[in-house]
Amino acid sequence: MKTITKGNALYEVMGGKLIKDGFTNQQDLEDYVNHHYLVLPVVDKQGRPWLLDGKPIYCLRGTQYETVSDERVHLARCPDCGGMGIRTDEFVVESDCIHCTVCGHEFDARLEMMET
Repeated sequence: MKTITKGNALYEVMGGKLIKDGFTNQQDLEDYVNHHYLVLPVVDKQGRPWLLDGKPIYCLRGTQYETVSDERVHLARCPDCGGMGIRTDEFVVESDCIHCTVCGHEFDARLEMMET
């Protein structure tokens, strides 16, 4: 289930129902989420959530990203800042050029995967 945090509490992203509150720190919250089949929005290295059209993005299956409404979106994590990378308009078969919305870094997602 996709969730969102507000203060020290965890809520369902759809419907806004309170799941649990009273978390003392981020680690406690993440431990709870990991043990209860819940998922938090993707964040960059500074802890800022990825937003697409003002709504959080979730990663449920490795590098597969989804919107709140379960729509799959082609995004990639920036190797520099951890921000949300979006494919640039010019699609070339030989490359998969991604532009980070946070720091502006441009990278090829396929090359990054092969290097790691």
